[in-house]
Amino acid sequence: MKRAYSVLGALLLLPLIPVPAAAEVGWLGGATSVGWSAVAGPGPGARAPGTANGYYYPNAPISVRLESGKYSLSDPSSVLFCGIQGNGPVTNGTGVFGNRSGTDLTTACADGYYAAQRFGGMLRDWLGRDGLDGKGKWAPMFVGMTAVNAYWNGHTANFGRTKDGARQLVNLEIVAHEFAHGVFQHTPGGFDGGAQTYQLNEASSDIMGALTEHYANNPNDPPDYLVANESNPLGRGPERVMYQPSLGPRDEPDCYLPNMNSIEVHDGAGPANHFFYLLAEGSTPAGKPASPICAGGPPSVTGIGIRDAGKIWMQALLLKKPSWTYTDARTATLNATRQLYPSDCPKLTTVRNAWNAVSVPAGAGEPTCLT
Repeated sequence: MKRAYSVLGALLLLPLIPVPAAAEVGWLGGATSVGWSAVAGPGPGARAPGTANGYYYPNAPISVRLESGKYSLSDPSSVLFCGIQGNGPVTNGTGVFGNRSGTDLTTACADGYYAAQRFGGMLRDWLGRDGLDGKGKWAPMFVGMTAVNAYWNGHTANFGRTKDGARQLVNLEIVAHEFAHGVFQHTPGGFDGGAQTYQLNEASSDIMGALTEHYANNPNDPPDYLVANESNPLGRGPERVMYQPSLGPRDEPDCYLPNMNSIEVHDGAGPANHFFYLLAEGSTPAGKPASPICAGGPPSVTGIGIRDAGKIWMQALLLKKPSWTYTDARTATLNATRQLYPSDCPKLTTVRNAWNAVSVPAGAGEPTCLT
């Protein structure tokens, strides 16, 4: 039996109850279902330009399906589409979707579909991955839950609203986060394992959310390393702060701790999120927030840029194994760096320094520039 996690983890906006392995789990929560649902794709149709007139992303370009004079928020070449509360793709006769209202569900689909397409573009253009499984596989998304939640259930991504009901949880990093659980699911080792596996699953989705924001570079949602700051689900600002997790409203550690296995999975994403920020931006990046270094770490870390950091993380996911731990992830990113940049000793040193800076212990047989 797996456990279902609420949208905000230990806050328990939804009950934390045992559920079958194929059941859903919460936003910023790990995926537990295996396999893909037999959800029908959008069917034949021509790809056409459309516009998302979203609450978060007004006048945003999207690619939609056009058939018999009807436009739909669906992709003719995949199963990706957006519907309301389990219905089929949202359709209209104009190709312009949404009215910029935070409570309108067609507008929520417009925002969410735009965000999903930007996530897919980031996977393709920055990480060299075709779809969630690397072979073009996608999945539907649905808006309209009344819960303060969003979740990935192994075959669909589902999105609710904020606590005050004024906004839908469909901004870039939340949508990317949910679909990114599908990437973690469909890389070697899947998502099963112990507490640290689920913590790393959460961090992987946060990482891909940040990558997607930077890739989209939308002026209405400037790139950052904050989680849910645009939607503000509980009225308390961002739910996670990647450059210094302890600054957020949750009980997230900045550094790896001896009791990681007893830390709630969303909170336990903190050290890996912190690692990624240090790897991408460094400890004192110009014009961006400084990031602390844990006791025993190097004096400083100089970042390598978010695109290279993302490539290393994606390659590390391809080296993932069941029951992945923090030390396993450290070793995987070092091996990934050697594979991607075989003669770049400074990059390998930076990856190692970033892990040391968040106190993750070394594993046996870590690669060095001499081996």
